[in-house]
Amino acid sequence: MPQFDPTSFTSQLFWLIVFFVLLYRYLTRMVIPRLGEVIEDRERTVREDIRRADEFKARTNAAIEAYEKALAEARGQAQAILKETQETVAQATEARRREVSEALSRRIEEGEARIAAARSQALEGAREAACDVVVALSDKLMGDAVGSTKAQASVDAVMREAR
Repeated sequence: MPQFDPTSFTSQLFWLIVFFVLLYRYLTRMVIPRLGEVIEDRERTVREDIRRADEFKARTNAAIEAYEKALAEARGQAQAILKETQETVAQATEARRREVSEALSRRIEEGEARIAAARSQALEGAREAACDVVVALSDKLMGDAVGSTKAQASVDAVMREAR
């Protein structure tokens, strides 16, 4: 193999150094600056992306806070409306209950008055009938009719005792 021939080492070393120097110069003047630019562009892009992400995060947080605030306000308004509605319904229910209670009270009073009038009429009718019976019985049993005033007084006395 020619690479291992000791007589050609010098020329091989010479060309190695020449190509190394050329490769070194090429890398330092062309490749490394371009790599640096690419790295700087990447860093700049990453920084810009991070800045935009932070900006979006801030906007998102602000939107979330605004949403939560609006939600809390809406819940508060809903609670206020619910409370107001409950109070209105309670007042309406209470007013209706009072109206019904008053109407029932009036009907009960009217009914009691009618019952009292009917009772009074019935008692008067029973009193008159009892007086008629007393007069008729006294005429049949004794042959002599008792006066209607005496019969009424007797029936009144019996009715007072019965009460």
